[in-house]
Amino acid sequence: MDFSFCPVLDDLIRTQRSVGQSGRVFEQLGALSTVNNLQVLRAMMLERRPSRTLEVGLGFGGSALTIAATHRELGHPAAHQHTILDPFQATDWDNTALAAIDRAGLNEYVDFKAQYSSIALAMLAAEPASFGLIYVDGSHVFEDVFIDAYFGFRMLEQGGIILFDDCAIDHVAKVLGFVSANWSGWTKEVDLSSHRADGGSLKYQAARRLGKVQLRAFTRTGHDTRAWDVPLRRF
Repeated sequence: MDFSFCPVLDDLIRTQRSVGQSGRVFEQLGALSTVNNLQVLRAMMLERRPSRTLEVGLGFGGSALTIAATHRELGHPAAHQHTILDPFQATDWDNTALAAIDRAGLNEYVDFKAQYSSIALAMLAAEPASFGLIYVDGSHVFEDVFIDAYFGFRMLEQGGIILFDDCAIDHVAKVLGFVSANWSGWTKEVDLSSHRADGGSLKYQAARRLGKVQLRAFTRTGHDTRAWDVPLRRF
């Protein structure tokens, strides 16, 4: 894929090297989103043109650079429209992603909050905030992913898209099993085949049927109108 739309991102992918705020050097960037994930995010941004976006988890900043740089390319005025939540950016990552965002000249497109998503999402929902695209790649513990999904879907615009990374991990897969079984009346899974580099190969389709793909996406199709005592569907 051509990442020339963001030279800083292109350099991170090619060199697998990043430098933190204090000068700490990171190499072999395992926490940098995969090229396939970045390609899908880029395609979704260009296709749907969301005016406001949200990301849980920052790491080395690959997905943040992709989203913020595409906001700029789409001609969206810089208005801190990409919200990012990550309480560990300074402690674990030496602010390396924030340094990359600064080098890319994208600070004015980003609203970074060094807070746990369980706290920040509730505060955003109380505004109330809404987003056209949400990318969830924070903690992969069941209860954390569930909270991200709970608030994420409720702040997602009608027709917006929410994407979850590392969906083959049991904790994440369990949350999405609940979503598919119990929120099907107002959410729908999106087939990402046509947005992948492999065009949705037979291997990918088989993995998708088995629930073993890394990236899954859903759209919001309506409102949650279930009764307070609705029976739980097995998942």
